[in-house]
Amino acid sequence: MNKITCPKIYSDRALLSELPKHVSEEIRQRGLTLNGTIETVSFVGVLIQEEGTCVFLPRSVQCDITEQLALASNTLKAVEKYGRESETSIDSMDEGDGRKSLNQLSLIVSLLDDFRQNGIYTRRREVRKLNLGRTDWKKTVNRVIPFPGRSGQPVYLDTHGIKRQYFNNCEIAIIHASVIHQLDINFSWIVTGNIRPIAPELRDYSTPKGNAKYQISKLKNELSQTYSDRDIRLLKLLIRYLQTDSGTDTSNFIAGLGKFHFCWEHMLGKVLKNTVSLNNKLPTPAYIDKSGNVLTANEKGMRTDIILHNKKENRYTVADAKYYAATNVRNAPGWGDIVKQLFYEKALKTLDTGAMIKNAFIFPGKEGNLKEARIRNRLESTDEVPIYINEFKPIHCFYTDPMEVIEHYLKGNKMDQLTELLLKKEA
Repeated sequence: MNKITCPKIYSDRALLSELPKHVSEEIRQRGLTLNGTIETVSFVGVLIQEEGTCVFLPRSVQCDITEQLALASNTLKAVEKYGRESETSIDSMDEGDGRKSLNQLSLIVSLLDDFRQNGIYTRRREVRKLNLGRTDWKKTVNRVIPFPGRSGQPVYLDTHGIKRQYFNNCEIAIIHASVIHQLDINFSWIVTGNIRPIAPELRDYSTPKGNAKYQISKLKNELSQTYSDRDIRLLKLLIRYLQTDSGTDTSNFIAGLGKFHFCWEHMLGKVLKNTVSLNNKLPTPAYIDKSGNVLTANEKGMRTDIILHNKKENRYTVADAKYYAATNVRNAPGWGDIVKQLFYEKALKTLDTGAMIKNAFIFPGKEGNLKEARIRNRLESTDEVPIYINEFKPIHCFYTDPMEVIEHYLKGNKMDQLTELLLKKEA
C-alpha cells in the first residue's frame, strides 16, 4: 500500500535558486515566477510530482515545523473556496496542459469530503418475500386468502413483505473505492490536516473493470436509476473526475494561484466587519467632445478594495489590501498606489463632507516595520527634520497574519480586533 508522505513546505516569493531543481524547473516552466533582479516564485498552491508533494504558503507566513501540515491544509482549502466564490478571473494551474482553473482541486476536495461524511457508495435494493420485512398490505390483500377471525375480521397467515437490502460490493462501489483510494494517498491531508489515511480499508476492494470510458458508462447507467440526492451528487462527481485528466494520472499535478493578491483582497473583504459598498456612488470621469457633449465613462470609475464605516461616529476607513512584503521602501507600494489611495479619500469626502476618513494599507505579516506613508515636502525637508504636506493625509500601515485571515475566512468568522484597529481614531 502506498503511504501518505508529508508535503514539503515553501513560501510564495521564495528564491527560485533555493528550491530543489525538479521543483524550480516545474515552477519556471509553468510561468509562475517574478523576473526581477532575482527570480522568485509567484505561486500559492500545491505541486505533486513523482519526487514528492510540495505546498507554497502565502508570503510572510511564520510557523513551526509542527504547524506546517495544518497550515498547508488550510491554505489549499482557502484557495479552493476562493475559486468557488470569486467572480474575478482565476489564475490557477491544472496539471498537464496548464489550464487556468481550480475545478479539479474543488472536485477532489468534494469527493473526499463526501466519503468522510457518507462512506462508500451503497446500492439499495428492495427484496419482496413472504413474511419478511415491512408488510405490503395491498399485495397481501390481493394475493393471500384470509381466514375468518373470532370477531369476523380477516386473518392472514402469510403476508407479502418488503425488505431493503444494502450492497457496498457492487460495481459502482468498486469504482468509488478505487477513486477514493487514489485520492487518499495524494490529497486526503488537504481535508484532514494530517497524514493518516481516511480510508485504509479500501485497499481490500478489487480493481474496477474496464477503462475510464467503461466505468463512466456504468456510472451514467446507475445515475439514471437512482433518486437519492447524495447518490446523484456523488455519481456526477465520479463521472466528472473520470472525464478529466485527473482520472488517469496524478503523478504531475499542480493547482493554485499564480497571483495571490486577488485572493488576499477577497479574504480580507470577507473577514472584516462594518464594510460598505460605495463604488457605484464614487465620482467617475467624463469627457467633453468639441460639440460640448458630455461623454461619461462609468466603467473607468474608481474601485476601492474595502471601505469600513463606523456609523455611530461617522468614521470611514478606506483600506487597500496590499500583498507586499512592506519591510522597507523598496518592497512597499509605490507612487501610483499611494496617489490612488489619497484620491479615494478625497472622492469619498464628496459623498459625506462631515465624515472623518482614514486611509490604510493592509499587508501580510505578524509584525511590520512601516507605520504610515506620508507625502514629504522635498524643498523644505532636511534629513533631520522632515516636513510633510498636510493637505495629503497619512496612509496608515497595518499587518496581519495571512494564516489568521485564512482561518477566519474558512470558518466564516470576522476579525474583530483588526476591524477595531482599522477604524480607530488616530492621534
